[in-house]
Amino acid sequence: MTRRFHLQRTTDITGVSGTGHVADGVLWPDGTVSIRWAGDRPSIVFWGSLADAEAVHGHGGATRIVWDDPEPALGRIAEAHAKDSAGGGLTSGDCTECGHRWPCPTYMWATADRDPLATWDPADDDLTGAP
Repeated sequence: MTRRFHLQRTTDITGVSGTGHVADGVLWPDGTVSIRWAGDRPSIVFWGSLADAEAVHGHGGATRIVWDDPEPALGRIAEAHAKDSAGGGLTSGDCTECGHRWPCPTYMWATADRDPLATWDPADDDLTGAP
């Protein structure tokens, strides 16, 4: 899922971009980033990661990333429902959040390939396989 953001600059270190909302960006599902600079001579730049873009354009905190789209809630749910693991690669095979065998029903629901904005239908989440 893509996630939009913009760059908010408090101090123009280079004297080129100005201050305020200076660029719009997109974080792509593969972790790459596109940034379109505003102004009299707009341009688009591509980065391998958000960290790379921030390292170059952040100017030590003078420019910050402001998310225009919220963090996907289902991603946070899936992260919470992780497989139990201990040192040495040992595992109980249970979910750390709910105790069900992993992958638990909640993890399966949160990671299913569907439109998260679509209306939820309980039949979509029937894990028994019954018609």
